[in-house]
Amino acid sequence: MILANKYELLTKISEGSFGSVFKAKNIRTNEFVAIKIERKNDNSINTLKIEAKIYQYLAKESGFPRLKWYGTDNQINYLVINLLVCSLTKLTKIYGSLQLKTVLTLGIQLIKRLETLHSKSLLHRDIKPDNFLLDTNNILYLIDFGLCKRYEYDGIHIEERQLGSTVIGTINFVSLNVHNGIEPSRRDDLESSIYIILFMLLGKLEWFNTKDSNSMIRMKEQLTNPLKDHIQPISFIQEMLVYIRNLTFKEIPNYGYLINILEKVFKENGFVSDGLFEWT
Repeated sequence: MILANKYELLTKISEGSFGSVFKAKNIRTNEFVAIKIERKNDNSINTLKIEAKIYQYLAKESGFPRLKWYGTDNQINYLVINLLVCSLTKLTKIYGSLQLKTVLTLGIQLIKRLETLHSKSLLHRDIKPDNFLLDTNNILYLIDFGLCKRYEYDGIHIEERQLGSTVIGTINFVSLNVHNGIEPSRRDDLESSIYIILFMLLGKLEWFNTKDSNSMIRMKEQLTNPLKDHIQPISFIQEMLVYIRNLTFKEIPNYGYLINILEKVFKENGFVSDGLFEWT
């Protein structure tokens, strides 16, 4: 299948309720790209068109893919971005639990991506390992803005409200506030990022095997328990979580404070900044 008379679909990378992502090739330039496709439905919102506009809005920012094309025909909508190498989910499947140095290095990039996104008055609202991908230079990219939303309009922050039983995002990585039906804000993107850091460190999270939301909430709550020392090194995770969970709905997070925690652990362990992974 060829789209826009130049993009040849090669292999499927992933599939979900949103549609499918394919590895593709520009037959004119031989460049490999990623193409996200959604089937048209008369009852659905054109989420890809909204997502394409967000990619355009973030075009000059580091760590966000470049939109190469957006198109539509009678059956599908599709957008084209640069092809990245490996998601944090896949990385953890390959290596299991990652080395502390790697986790800290990626964690710093992760927080910086959220700081950039939030500086544009945007919330991601589906922060999870699948949505962070590395390129061949080990630069971390944030993708998939299907649930993205503005939290500020003309300098006015949205109001906190209850959403009932609605859970926005991926349940394994959503914050306690989202579990409790509270409208997401910047603090919730950040709490999800801490779960990703812990996931990379351990290779899995203890609540992955539970289907009971109350049990999952309880396990997440216990992460800040000072007696929970069987997970090492847990102290910096706890420090970050305590700070984030004490943020109010409209409060501006101190991203530098969170980055400094990670950098401090990096220095205390005598790590040296160099390449993480070799990609061929």
